[in-house]
Amino acid sequence: MLVRNGKGQKDRMTFLPKQVIPELKRQIAWATQRHQQDLEEGYDKVYLPFALSRKYPNAGHEVGWRWVFPSRQRSRDKRSGIVWRHHIA
Repeated sequence: MLVRNGKGQKDRMTFLPKQVIPELKRQIAWATQRHQQDLEEGYDKVYLPFALSRKYPNAGHEVGWRWVFPSRQRSRDKRSGIVWRHHIA
């Protein structure tokens, strides 16, 4: 498994124990449902760092750019004013 922008803003490789795979698959299914719900309700924006939102303007429609552990509710970004679902803290 690759962890991006970890401590010290470094990418790291780590192991994923086989025991967590079934629960992780359930979590990904739940996150995918939230993504579909957001799209259906008109919330297709997703936070992308740096210039990625310009490079990939349709990324908000793709589940691969969404959080695996999304917040249960949407919130308004204080800087942009955009309403979207962020990750859990």
